[in-house]
This record gives sequence, structure tokens and C-alpha cells, in this order.
Amino acid sequence: MTNKVLNALANNSGLLKWLAFLLAAFGFVWSMQLFVAGNAYYSVKNSIEVWQLSPDKASTQKVNSALDKIDNALNYFPNNALYYQIQGQLFEWKAITEAETKNTDSTKTDLTNKVFNLQEAAKSYEKSLKLRPNWSGSWIGLASVKRQQGELDDEFYSYLESANRAGPQDAILHKFIVDFGLQVFNARSFHYVKIKERLKHHLNLGIENPLSRDFVLKTIQKHNANEAVCRWLRDASYPVKKRIPNCITYN
Repeated sequence: MTNKVLNALANNSGLLKWLAFLLAAFGFVWSMQLFVAGNAYYSVKNSIEVWQLSPDKASTQKVNSALDKIDNALNYFPNNALYYQIQGQLFEWKAITEAETKNTDSTKTDLTNKVFNLQEAAKSYEKSLKLRPNWSGSWIGLASVKRQQGELDDEFYSYLESANRAGPQDAILHKFIVDFGLQVFNARSFHYVKIKERLKHHLNLGIENPLSRDFVLKTIQKHNANEAVCRWLRDASYPVKKRIPNCITYN
């Protein structure tokens, strides 16, 4: 019996070697695809983080280049929710940069391009949520699209609530609430009444979180809101308050 098994293995050794080669080749190709896609994702992620802190560094050319990288990553891994989420962010940035550049002579064309880019962003976020429903970044993305469209309706606030349920400690949630909240506060909009408690909460958490801290502090400065934020965070911890200019005195 043993001899028969050995003879069978010997007769099929060529087949086994071929299968081993195929498995090794598959593993190599998969590893290379993972490497390329991963590099593309982190390159784009870093670019977006730079643009968030310094929007003037974003351009349509840079956004299109980043979109090509993410498209390539999605060709390799079409079921990656994170790649769709970041693709949505890029379409939002494209809507912003094209509106600022205004290379076209037609205002109608500018509006059409913005609508198209925001629709594409929403599609990307929805694809991401189909793959991973509890991803706060994609819910924030849908809220961000509504904000750019000027549609601060019940659906907008439902997206914020979904994002909060999915990731109440996520940096992306802190960033969005602080930016939106301070904007409507300065504009004396009635939306401030709806968002004020969340704003105070996420100001505190956003400054505590090192992944959102720089953005939150810069947003406070942008809206010249140091005094108001210091007042809202009077019960916050010392490490939080000390980061707000003139919030702590030693008199």
C-alpha cells in the first residue's frame, strides 16, 4: 500500500510542482497588488490631510491624479469600503477646486460640473456603506455632500446621527462637527441651535484626539472663535483648555 502511494506521488510530482508554482505566483501577484493599492491609499490620504489644513494647496490637477490612484486601487480590490470612502472625498475636493478655478466661461457649466462631482461623491459613499454600514466616515461624507449642496435638511442631520452611532470617537466626526458648527455660529444661523450641544462636545473631543487636534485648533482660529470656545469649554480639562489661546490665565 505504501509503495502504491509513493508511486502515485512520484507519477504526479510534475503536477504538484506546477500547482506549487501557480500558488506561489498567485501569492506574489496578490502581494504586489496589495502593495500598490496600499501605497496609493496612503498617498491619497496624506494629500487630503494636507488639503484639509491648507485648502489652497489643493488643485484640480492634484485631485485628478489622486482619483487615478484610487481608481487603480479599486481595480485590484473592488470590495474595499475604505477606498470608496476616500474616493468620495476626492470627488468633493474636485467640486471645490473646479469651482475655485472656474476655467470655463459658462456659469451653467460650472454648476453642472459641481452637481456631477457631488453626485459621484455620494455614489462612492453609498458603495462604501453597502460594504461596511458602520463606517462613520462615509456617513459624514453623505452629510458633507448635502452641506455642499446647501441642503441642511432632516436627511443631513440623520447622516450626522448615523455617523455618531457608528463612531462617536472618530476624528473625522470631530472635524466635521467643529467646522460646520463654527460656520453656522459665525453666520448666526438657526442651525447653530440644532448643533450647539454637539459642537461643544466635539470641540472637547476633537482637541483631545491627536488625529483631529490640529484641524480643530486651526478651524477655531479661522473663525476667530477663541473666546467663545473657551467659554463653552470652561469645564474641560486643563490639557484641552491650554491649547486655546488666552483661555487659561494665572491672575
